[in-house]
Amino acid sequence: MAAVREDRIFVKRFPAVVLRGLSALALAAILAVCLRAQGADSAPPPAKPQDPGPVLVELFTSEGCPHCPEADAMLEKMYTEQSVEGAQIIALEEHVDYWDRQAWVDHFSSHAFTARQQNYADAMDLDALYTPEMVVDGLVEFVGNNAGRARATISALGRAPLAVIHFLPSGSSPANSPPSAMRVRLQASAVSRDSAADLFLVVAEDKLFSRVAGGSNAGESWPHSSVARSLRLAGKLPAGRGELSLTAEVAAPEPGWRVDHLRLVAFLQEEDSLRVLALGSAPFSAFLPDAAGATRPAARRSGPDASPAVSNSRRGSSN
Repeated sequence: MAAVREDRIFVKRFPAVVLRGLSALALAAILAVCLRAQGADSAPPPAKPQDPGPVLVELFTSEGCPHCPEADAMLEKMYTEQSVEGAQIIALEEHVDYWDRQAWVDHFSSHAFTARQQNYADAMDLDALYTPEMVVDGLVEFVGNNAGRARATISALGRAPLAVIHFLPSGSSPANSPPSAMRVRLQASAVSRDSAADLFLVVAEDKLFSRVAGGSNAGESWPHSSVARSLRLAGKLPAGRGELSLTAEVAAPEPGWRVDHLRLVAFLQEEDSLRVLALGSAPFSAFLPDAAGATRPAARRSGPDASPAVSNSRRGSSN
């Protein structure tokens, strides 16, 4: 069972990185006050607005959690509207399995996401797992239905730019190859880090709608966006290397996944700190031009396996 916890914020132990991002808004406010005190004549011209920086927003949630529908809806709105100033939100809704019961399970749950949440808890010295929990750029975590805290944190970290991961077609797989053979080329440059890093590749699905059959939310229904369908460890970047370039295999769509609503998310995460170093996203259909707008057949899996590539075999109904 998830732990009940008060609404506190936890920041991992990376002073230079965290303060650069989280202090951006505070520093701007202090500067504005100082300039007003000095008079308008001494004020420098306004800074040129920068492009929104990509920010990875992970929400650990469950259809069985009484407070999760509010958090799911909040993330869905922020992601679809891209309404947080200074940030390009790349969201992942990750459904844990510790709320599941023998008679009823979450449509989207996977033990792989529970294990991922546990990794964050270990890195942040948290006493227990809970839902809803939001983790931003692998650095900051807080109760996931706090809209004000979410917007402030995401906006601040959007001002601490990450390296961008670019998706390119791989010449090793023809366009009409089956989904199981699908590959993409991932590239990023100027990656700043202190240790080796893991590259993760996620298939996420938008515009889902679930009707909950049991648990605390039995009988309720609500929309979901950016639900993580599979998460794969695609490769590693050794310490001392700042350029990423590799070909990764993409998880095949399962029955019921709609290719036109799928997208790929790739992020590079430092092994020691779990902070996100590089991030990118692309439409799944861009790498399967013959499958755009359709659901490709694929063999049904019985559930997540123990390999680095894991997949959620439960289905949510789509609208």
